[in-house]
Amino acid sequence: MLGSRLLTKIIADFIFGFYLLNYVLNHATNHTKTSHLKEEVTYKLDRIADIWNHFIWEYDFCKRKIKFTPEVRTNYFGDILGYFQDTFEIIFSDRKSNSHSDRFSNQISLLQSIYIQQDFIEELLIIFKCGIEKGDLKKDLNYSINRDIRNELVGHPIRKYRGEFISSCLFGYNGGQDKVVYLRYHKDNNYKFESMEFPISEIIERHKNFLNKNFDVILNNLKIILLDFSKEIENIENLIDKKSFDEILAISKVFYESIFEYDFIYDKKSLKKVYAKKGEHRRYQNLIDKFYYDLKSSLKEKKEYAIDLFKPRNKINNTNVGIPILDIEFIDATKIESIEKERPVTYHYELGKIATKRNPMDFEFFGGCLKIKCADNKLVLTELEHMESNMYNDIEYFSAYRLICTELKEE
Repeated sequence: MLGSRLLTKIIADFIFGFYLLNYVLNHATNHTKTSHLKEEVTYKLDRIADIWNHFIWEYDFCKRKIKFTPEVRTNYFGDILGYFQDTFEIIFSDRKSNSHSDRFSNQISLLQSIYIQQDFIEELLIIFKCGIEKGDLKKDLNYSINRDIRNELVGHPIRKYRGEFISSCLFGYNGGQDKVVYLRYHKDNNYKFESMEFPISEIIERHKNFLNKNFDVILNNLKIILLDFSKEIENIENLIDKKSFDEILAISKVFYESIFEYDFIYDKKSLKKVYAKKGEHRRYQNLIDKFYYDLKSSLKEKKEYAIDLFKPRNKINNTNVGIPILDIEFIDATKIESIEKERPVTYHYELGKIATKRNPMDFEFFGGCLKIKCADNKLVLTELEHMESNMYNDIEYFSAYRLICTELKEE
């Protein structure tokens, strides 16, 4: 008798343990799958955001390739990106429901978030001139099925047209956490009862496919824009050593205006004044040389960045990740000789301060510190005096400042 009870308990414990293990594994699998879906679309949205921030927003050449209206100029595109990220957390999360109201709330949030993102996609397709309109989206089942579910259950649970009753829908209490269930009475079915059931995994999968498809369309358009922009960059690179300084400034103003925000007194007017004085003192020629260097390196970096944005993703394979082997060797601290190394002299702190704190009191302090460090450097001392004498003259102040940076190799 006792053996029978013990056997029964062992079997019961085994079944419970098996059930618990199966539940944990399923939960982990679903969470991993949901995270993968989110990662895939988030990656593409991040690429679109990067191109917007570093190309569209910075260069008129790129702006002219899209529908950059006064509304878009307010950067409401940034609001769309933020809203996308926030609603990703709702769509691609594995939230549990402890009651009917929790389940209804979670499913309403899911459907409404999908609806919002569909509208965002429509807006992005317009902004980036993709040639896809709402009518085209409606032909995509990944769009229309999810939208119809949302419209019936959340948007218009009681629907009338010109006073005529069309349909009514309400959540079903027999649904679980893994599917949306609602009861429908529709005119097309003579108002007979229908139970509508849609697995949440399929709803999310459809939406993921919808996002991926349209993100790819947008990215393909942006790739064309960046290829055209890269060609313009190559044209500028080929002209730098052939055209006059004024011509280079004019070309940059049209195709590469970000260079004028690259450093102090890099505005077109100041650069022309500095160029006119380049034979008077080394500080002016130095600044012009630095402008040419910055222009060439910036063009190169921007072109490489445009290419890198469309390189295939590097997928990390976690299956072969092993436990690192720690090779620890203990050393007797009493046998370690103490060696004090003299720290190299640096200047970047003082230089950073005199570049941004332009008033006599701060300059006297931070400039004084720099004078002490550079007591044997006549050029630095002379340029510091020039800066102090031209505290509020941008051209003189920063031309001298840049020559000091060049001298001290603190670029």
